[in-house]
Amino acid sequence: MAETATWDLTLDIARRDLLDLWRSKMLLFFFILFPILLMSMFGYIYPPVPKSNANTGIIGTAFPNLPVSLVQMDDGKTANLIAAQFIQISQQQGLFTVSQSASYQSARSQLVEGNLKGIIIIPQGFSDALTAGQPATVQVTVDETNPTTASVVQSEISAVFNIIGSSMSAQNINNMNGGRVNPAFIMQPISVTNIPLITGVSSSFQFLAPGFMALTVITGSLQGVATAISREKEQGTMDGLLVAPISHQSIILGKVAAQTVRGLIQGLLILGLSMVLFGVRIYGSPFIMLIVMVLGTASFVGVGIIMTAVAPDQETAQMMTIILQFPMMFISGVLFPIDQLPGWMQYIGKGLPLYYAADALRKVIILNASLTAIMPDVLILIAYTILTMTLAVPLFERAMRR
Repeated sequence: MAETATWDLTLDIARRDLLDLWRSKMLLFFFILFPILLMSMFGYIYPPVPKSNANTGIIGTAFPNLPVSLVQMDDGKTANLIAAQFIQISQQQGLFTVSQSASYQSARSQLVEGNLKGIIIIPQGFSDALTAGQPATVQVTVDETNPTTASVVQSEISAVFNIIGSSMSAQNINNMNGGRVNPAFIMQPISVTNIPLITGVSSSFQFLAPGFMALTVITGSLQGVATAISREKEQGTMDGLLVAPISHQSIILGKVAAQTVRGLIQGLLILGLSMVLFGVRIYGSPFIMLIVMVLGTASFVGVGIIMTAVAPDQETAQMMTIILQFPMMFISGVLFPIDQLPGWMQYIGKGLPLYYAADALRKVIILNASLTAIMPDVLILIAYTILTMTLAVPLFERAMRR
């Protein structure tokens, strides 16, 4: 008899909780939306890679039309021919969108600013070496802020020049005359060497640490402010603040300040552990890095306040923050290259401040970028902060009057 009563109570409690979920339409909406976003996101993050075919010279890629620049320091006939072949093969197979730069420094500036994924340099003496039957070298610099994309760019550039080199090898063998052709020239007339963008970068965590910092700072501030305000609303302590002689703006700014400090502590803790345990090095200015972290935190505190003002209870507020946080990790370029996502999903990722905070931190920590180089990221974070806080204050005041 007692067991039957206990079972009935268990079912009654379960039924009541499920009815509460059904009655809370906003919570139900996000409850259903979460698994849909999860499955869709993973399906797009791991796209099928077209197969390469060595016999036909087809190069498969999951990152089509990556922007690269060609710096041609040799204006000889052979160099011009090789450059034209590289552009033709790249465009025909959809590997790269090739532009041309007047100098390596101008191309490097474009790469640091995020406009290029790689640089191909045809050095002086390239044509003379090939004409004399000697091997020639093409130099490549890639964007090392994302090791996955960097590896793809390096390997695809090498693959294109291998195709060109194989064609030249076949022609050279046919034109051999009395053994005067260098065997190395026959086997590999064109080789590719890498010029590191930053000397000494070796650990893969060097590239992950800035993204983890941005992710922790932003999601921590978002979750923290949403949880803190919604909890105070449910416990009734917020009523005490509202009746006190304190303006609503002061309450919001106090929350912003507290969450900013908490976010900075977490971000600096991640950086410290990365340096001690994984050998991460800071190549840029710590002051600029601090500015980016503060702006990243401030940009999402307003979002947390807006969610809290809109959500009817703490559980719904937490569900809303989870719905936003989890996809951000994958579509904002923190853990995976944003280039492999569909175009419409890239627009969503670039519409979130996490993308710009992570991008700016990587450029400062890894590339020693100046404040001018990351100014587009900084301006977007400032604009996002102003916009969200402008919306957050009236929404918070209206929610507190309910």
